[in-house]
Amino acid sequence: MMCPPRFLAAILACLAVVSLGPARAETPRDHVRRAEAGTASPPASLAEVDWLVGYWIGDMPEGPVEQVFLPADKGQLPSFVRATNPDGIIFYEISNIIAQDGTLFIRLRHFTPGLSGWEDQSGPIDRRLIAIEGDTLYFDRVSFRRTGPYAYTVYFLNMDGDAERETLVIPFRRVAAFTFSD
Repeated sequence: MMCPPRFLAAILACLAVVSLGPARAETPRDHVRRAEAGTASPPASLAEVDWLVGYWIGDMPEGPVEQVFLPADKGQLPSFVRATNPDGIIFYEISNIIAQDGTLFIRLRHFTPGLSGWEDQSGPIDRRLIAIEGDTLYFDRVSFRRTGPYAYTVYFLNMDGDAERETLVIPFRRVAAFTFSD
């Protein structure tokens, strides 16, 4: 006796689910990618990140963080970050999302409350674009995931040398949008 095709398809689907086992729970690290040597960045323009323009408040484990993105001009979308805790300012960050050679990358520097640079004197940190998938921008070790018209989440992979540490999850909500006229 031969099985009807629908019945056979249902059995095969059930076997596939059973053989895969239970689904693995998603972790913050799943939202971050690392650049691989020899791979090219995808084509992209600042128009794909203009939704970031505005004043945002985020929640870091230590306390609130503010981020302001100014409108893009001359191939750069500048940003300023102030992270605080109940005792005061933790750090500042100045960054640019830069359009160059048909793609994007982030260039940034961190500063202490007294404006001493965190990074060594060799220059800023560059994080190249790895992918844009749906509402998520993947840069090397950091991603921006748009979670609504007035919200996004940053996922940042902390490193200790070459060893991965924790992945910080920082949800942001828009406080104000900027509009400029010529």
